[in-house]
Order: sequence, then structure tokens, then C-alpha cells
Amino acid sequence: MDHLPRAIISFLFPFATLFKLKKSFIKFVILFIGSIFCRTGTTICGCLRVVGMKGETAFANYHRILSKCPFNMLTAAKVLASLVMQLAGNKVVLVIDEHLERRRGSKIKAKAVYRDSVASSASWLVKCWGLKWVVVSVIIRFSWSTRPFALPIFCALRYPQDHPKNKRRNVRSGIDIACQMLYVIRRWFPQHAFTLLGDGDYARVKLTMTCNRLSIGLIARMRADARIHEFPEERTKKKLGARLPQQKNTDWQTLTVKWYKGVLKNVKASARSCLWLGGKKSIIIPIKVVWVNMRTNDQLLLMATSLDMDILEVIEAYVLRWNLEVTFRECRDYIGVETQRQWSDTAIGRTTPLLFGLYTIVVLIANVLHDQGKTIIESTAWYKKTNLTFSDLLEAVRREFGDPIQAANSLLESEFDSVRKMSTAYREAASF
Repeated sequence: MDHLPRAIISFLFPFATLFKLKKSFIKFVILFIGSIFCRTGTTICGCLRVVGMKGETAFANYHRILSKCPFNMLTAAKVLASLVMQLAGNKVVLVIDEHLERRRGSKIKAKAVYRDSVASSASWLVKCWGLKWVVVSVIIRFSWSTRPFALPIFCALRYPQDHPKNKRRNVRSGIDIACQMLYVIRRWFPQHAFTLLGDGDYARVKLTMTCNRLSIGLIARMRADARIHEFPEERTKKKLGARLPQQKNTDWQTLTVKWYKGVLKNVKASARSCLWLGGKKSIIIPIKVVWVNMRTNDQLLLMATSLDMDILEVIEAYVLRWNLEVTFRECRDYIGVETQRQWSDTAIGRTTPLLFGLYTIVVLIANVLHDQGKTIIESTAWYKKTNLTFSDLLEAVRREFGDPIQAANSLLESEFDSVRKMSTAYREAASF
């Protein structure tokens, strides 16, 4: 693999430990190159066509990399997370959300009907068939962009109720999967200080208790009718004080907040430490609630498990959550998520996490290329840019590869050399 650029080898070589055979890893790298250069649908045949392997008769071997090759996706997620954590430092901001992958087909067992949050609105409901993925990303700030990037590091598939795996166990909700993912991440990185950001679906008692147990801060949006109470007086034996109103009408502070798109915006906010009564068992959790006055009769209610956080920190941290939505959109437009066509359960469970990981690796490689002065801001007359976007990063990685056909042929030659050496050694051992 010496013929590949060093900036790319340094990020691909750690994944070689996943494969028992060298030729399997070489096929994996060829599919990686094809995924980088695919401009339409990201399929196995599309990747082979881009790298000039139209006449490959053993194309089924490349399909088996996803369906039958024995490598662990959990180990791959750990390797990818380790690469990202080197840039994040000790204080890491995690973002969690669910992504709907629109898929149809009678052989796809994990599909179900879900609400399409992109096409739906407050007055219009749209449902579609698809797969629901729980995605955890890391917020990384780069010097060449004013917008932070949400880099996916861990994905898990949410199985519907009628899936064969759920016949002998309880159905796991998105919150159950999120709690298990947090346990795994904390086991991987016990020394890091994590802060988790989520939307209104993640303001749940179970997730809050899990974050407190793992020493992870949680910031999420709460329902307007959440049961929040004041702290009880010291002289009384009551566990809860008076219930707080749904909307805050007094004690507003005018703050200058770094809002969406990096714009500074003046908002009125108010905060208070209180007790949250949630769950069927009426569990009491101390939290900090922040009211943000958006417009008339419309207030944003945020919660934070850390009582020491400032109002400005809570609001600006919640604004960072939107970067994951941008990642989902760019993965659909440039990486090819929702264009794969696998029917095998194993291939379905691997393809989408690998594509999200491809997004992360492209950003990491482009960051190194930017330090070498190899990135260009490509703008048009109708779209003038002052900062690098993901399309610019992808083009920089493509230029670094050069000719994809030449790169793939050199990889195949090294594969044939390794196979020839193995066969020669086998014949010598047999003759002996």
C-alpha cells in the first residue's frame, strides 16, 4: 500500500486489524476508493465501475465483504472513535439523533413504517418505509470552517417489533439503544469528559439516570408540560416543592448567543435549578431548566443535568445539535446513504454505518490536506463561499487519490503478489 498517499494511509491502516486476510483488506480499500469517486448511487457495482473493474468476473467476492466477511463492526467503531478523539481532546461534545433510511423491499426484515421528520411538519404528517438508525457523533471545530462538524462514530440499528430478533426478547426503544451505546463509549474512553446533546425525544428519565451514572452531562429539549417543581423547604418533610408554571413570565435576561449559521442573536432567557418528576415510578431528578423566549407565546424549554452550567453555555450547546442534521443531509447528497441495495441482514447492518464512517474519514483526511495547502474553496457566481464545505473536502480527497483506476490496479497487483507468495509457501511446505 506504499503507492497510496500518506495522508490517506494513516487513516486506513488502523482498520487493517479488522480483517484476518490481507486480500480482504485490499478489497475493502478498493471499495473505499470507489465510494469516494461515486457520484450517483453508492453500490458495490458502482464502486467497481468507477475504479475500472467492469470486467471483474469475481464481483461476488466484493459483495461478500459486506455480507459474509468475518469482521466486527463494534471494533471498527472503536477504531474510528479513537481517530476522532485525538482531535476532540479530553472535553468531548456528543450529539445523538435518529436517522431514517428510506428503504423498501420484501426481503428487508428490519424495515418498518416511521414518521418522516424531513417531509413532515406541525400540520402535515408524512410516513414512509425505512430503517431507523441511532447515530452518535462528535462535535469537532476546525480552523478552516466557522461551522463545527458533527462526525459520526457509532451507529446502531433499531429493530421493529415484528423482527425475528424481538420474538425472544423485549423490544428495544431508541432510548434503550442510546443507553447501551453510552455504556460502550464510556468503557472505551473512561478518562474523557462527555456532554451529550439531544432533541426532545431524548429528554427521558432513563437516559438522564444513565448519564448521571456514567458522569455524562445531558442537554436536551423538554416538553412544555414537564412536571418540574421547586426544591422543598428544609423544615418540611416533602420531597417536592410547588410546581413551576409551564411558561416563564419574569426574571428575563438579555443575552447575546451564537445562534444558527454562526450569527450573533439577542435572546431573552431565564434559568432555575429545580426537580424533575418523571417516569411511571415518579423518579425525582435534580436538573437545571432554561427558558428561552423565542417569540410571542413561544418559549423554548431546555434542561441540563449539570446544575453548574451557565445559561449561555446551555443555549449555545443546544444550538450545536443542528450540525448532526447537516451531516445527515450531506451524507445523503455526497456519500450515497439511502442508495445502497443490500438485502442481506448482515450487509444492511454494515453498509450504512460504513457510509457514515466514510463521511468522518473524508473530513479527517481533508483536515490533514488543508494543513498541506491542498484544499480549494470552490464557489460559483450564485453561491459564493468564504469557508470550506464538505463538497470541497471531498474534491480535495479525490485530487489526492489522483486516478482511481491506477490506484485500484496497483492494489490488485499487491493482492496477486501476496496470493502468489502464499501459494509458493504452501507448495514448498507440501513438498517438504
